[in-house]
Amino acid sequence: MKNFKILLICALALFAFACSKTQPTPAEVAAKIDSRQALSKSDYSVMIDYCGDYAKQAQQYFDLINEQPTDSTKEYVRAVGELASLRAAHPYLDMFQTAIYSASDELIGEENVKKVNEYTRYQAFPLPEGSGPDLAVPGVVGEVVEMPSADTAGVIAAPDGEVVN
Repeated sequence: MKNFKILLICALALFAFACSKTQPTPAEVAAKIDSRQALSKSDYSVMIDYCGDYAKQAQQYFDLINEQPTDSTKEYVRAVGELASLRAAHPYLDMFQTAIYSASDELIGEENVKKVNEYTRYQAFPLPEGSGPDLAVPGVVGEVVEMPSADTAGVIAAPDGEVVN
């Protein structure tokens, strides 16, 4: 009977350990991306937290950089150097930012969308596709299309420009 209790306790401990590892590591998610495997909501959660952690830490440097009148001030140079060091400490950042940016809200899941909304206040956090302005073209919020003033059959309207904030 004593052996049975020990075996039962070991089995429960092993089960608890197996259940506790629900979140993959950033390295495991990066390996999934490299091997072009389908990503789960848990994978997106890891990527969002990873990029959000970086964005939180980087914001102090962005604030300092944005305050400087030129890019040659001592504070600017120091902040850029520290930001580069922080970026180097996050080796999966570009990969994860690209994956997050190219994902739709439906793909990353409702809980992760809440996280994204929390992290969007940080300058370095990427928005998922359809969740905000196109980050590839900052300041552009849409296209201005002007129709011909007279009815001209066969004329197709083309964009005349972009609306910029």
